[in-house]
Order: sequence, then C-alpha cells, then structure tokens
Amino acid sequence: MILCGGMQSGGTTLVSWCMLQRRDANGVLDMPNDIVRVSFDRVTEPILWVKMTVGAFRWLELFELYTDLGWRPEPLLIVRDTRMVCASLARKPYGANGTTGGDPPLRVRFRRFLRDWEVFRANGWPMVKFEDLLRDERAALEQAGRALGLPWDEGMLTWPKRLPDIAYVDGTQKTFAESLAQGSLTAALRRDRAQATLDHLPPAELEWLDETFATYNHHHGYPRRLAPGRTGSLPPPVPIPRFEGTALHWYLSEIERLKAENERLQRDRDDLGTGVGAGRERR
Repeated sequence: MILCGGMQSGGTTLVSWCMLQRRDANGVLDMPNDIVRVSFDRVTEPILWVKMTVGAFRWLELFELYTDLGWRPEPLLIVRDTRMVCASLARKPYGANGTTGGDPPLRVRFRRFLRDWEVFRANGWPMVKFEDLLRDERAALEQAGRALGLPWDEGMLTWPKRLPDIAYVDGTQKTFAESLAQGSLTAALRRDRAQATLDHLPPAELEWLDETFATYNHHHGYPRRLAPGRTGSLPPPVPIPRFEGTALHWYLSEIERLKAENERLQRDRDDLGTGVGAGRERR
C-alpha cells in the first residue's frame, strides 16, 4: 500500500490519477474526506494506491489505522503553497468553514496538515511539491517514483486508463473532471497555472498562513510573504465557523424537508378519504 495525503485543493487528485495510470497499480482515486475505506477487494495489481485528503482525518491517523489492519503503508505527501490552497478552497463547496467532523473549521484542517507535514519532515519521508509538477511534470513524477522505489511507467504521462479502469472512484470533483477533460497531464497543468490566483484570499487569512506556515514555506522555497490578489476590492473576511453550509446541515435539513412533505401527503390522503366517504353516504 502507498498511502498518499495532502490538502484539499492541493492538487492531490491529479497526482493520484497519474499514479493510478501505472500498470502495476490500482486503488482509490480520491477517498471521501470523512469516510475511511478499509476494503480493497477490487484491486489485484501488486501496488495498492490510496489517496486521502487531510481534513476530517489526519494522514497519520489513517497510517496508524491501516497498520493496525495489517497493511504496511508507504508514505507520500503532496505539498503546495498553502496560500494558493486556501484561495482555491474559498471557491469550492467543500471549502465550507464548518463546525462538524466532516467539515471541520478551515484553520483546523490547515493545522492538521501542518502536523502531518512535521511528521514527514522529521522522518525524511517522500514529498511531492505540486509546483514542481507544474514546472516539469516528468521530472516530478520520476522523482516521486524514485522516492517510492518504483520504476518509471510512461502511462503516468500518457493516461492510458479511463475512469472505469480505476478500482475505486467515489465520485469526481468538478475541478478534477475539468482537468480530466483536458485529455493530458500537460493540458491539465496548463489550466491549473492559468487559474492560480490569490484574488479570493482575505488579507487576514493570508497573514495567518504567512506566519503559521513560515517554517514550511522556508523548507520548500516558497516566498515568506505573498502580496494579496489584484482585484478591485478586497475579499470579505472568512466568516467564523458555522454549522450552516456543512454536509451534515444539508443532510438534517433534507430529513426535515422530507418529513414535512410526508406529513403534507398524509393530510392530503386523509382529506381525500374523508371526502370520498361523505360522497358515498349522500348517494
């Protein structure tokens, strides 16, 4: 098992797609943020690839769980400038600044990722820098393969497999679906480069990320500080964490809506039955 982790909006699904193109690998394209997969019966290839995002769970928590279940996970972490990650998350439905286990507060997610990164750095475990992939996709994927002790597979660049060939695809995010539609890694990365912007990142969050990830930024060669986006007006501050907008809030709201609809239908049925009965008595 190769257990790959990274931030939501950190480019992890694109890297996962490339690794799953290998002839000797299959597995999980993008494990849902708040669900842990523990069964992999569909995978017959020698390498089981599992990609998760740090949010509801830390990478370390899943590493320990899979170890408990008898696996020997090989670690891999996808890193990206967290300021670009945060700006991207601000535009995504799964970037809700929530208060639930499935949609934790954004700063909780970022701190969890930082703790995982510290574990990787302390152990010298392999990391792939997403910006390296943007600059030279072949070199970045070759470096990842060497770090994992894997031979080169040209399929990581040419994408011979289709979605039905992947063992576990638990739905695809719109962003990745758009990348997939580009038809090649080069075209998908060109699209990512064009969309990278800080325009949606509030200044307060930018400052917090500058300070919180100072060591991380220095280690990976990211600028110590980044200038805000160049939009005409500043983005509004990130609202405090709230229950509204989370997946659990939607789920509970749907239950209430369906209950109300069911009660309405029952009343309509009862009213109809009463009307039919009265008509028979008159006849």
